[in-house]
Amino acid sequence: MIEPHWALAAGCVPDVEPWEIPHIAVAAGFASCGMWVDPKTSWQGPALSKVRRALDETGVKLVDVEACWLEGGSHPSAEQALLVEVGLALQAPNVLVVSRHDDFEASIQQFRGLCDMAGDNLRLNLEFGEFTSVKSLTAARAFIAEVDHPAAGILVDLMHLNRAGEPLPSLGDPLFSYVQACDFMQSSASMTGLDYITAAVDGRCCLGEGEARTGDIETVRRADIDVSLEIRSKALRDQFPDPVERARQIFERCRREVQA
Repeated sequence: MIEPHWALAAGCVPDVEPWEIPHIAVAAGFASCGMWVDPKTSWQGPALSKVRRALDETGVKLVDVEACWLEGGSHPSAEQALLVEVGLALQAPNVLVVSRHDDFEASIQQFRGLCDMAGDNLRLNLEFGEFTSVKSLTAARAFIAEVDHPAAGILVDLMHLNRAGEPLPSLGDPLFSYVQACDFMQSSASMTGLDYITAAVDGRCCLGEGEARTGDIETVRRADIDVSLEIRSKALRDQFPDPVERARQIFERCRREVQA
């Protein structure tokens, strides 16, 4: 049986180049990580070959590539297509997709077009959240039902789920290829706009160190599903400016419970 990924999310180390993430992950104890792909900044020129080399050298497996933003028209843009192409080239199982589209029908068509590109070898997972056009799990389910494509799935982030006021769904549902785990303060549940975005990118904490529902944390720790540890924390970045030590802290403080 293949062990599910327990991965270092790319957002935990926003201060490094993409091809450094696998080396940081393995040095910290992880066997899996996420990959940040930003066509406008770091993902240019030899980035793909550098990341492929880093994965080969470390043996680290990818849990996802991120982030593909739905926006603009009804057809996939070159930048959106690049995320799918990179995911396929690096043999990642998932692409993280977020919508800031202002046209629901166009976003459905755009997402479906990306799923067609992915084929059978890649899953496109819609991450819902207060700061996006799809703000809840209920809305995400409706969106994916409209897409109606086998490559389409949903990414549940514990903080965004809490903000939406919804219970943790059964992680055995085939809609969910993986889940983003973190702890957080309950004050985030009433935040909106920039305040919530700031909490999401700076205010998360390691599992068991915040105010998330204990049952949700324990379910994720025991789940037979890939988990990406989205511990985006300014406190950790300030306390541990060395990204390897920061990743090691996350690994040590966010242990998976292995089932007997």
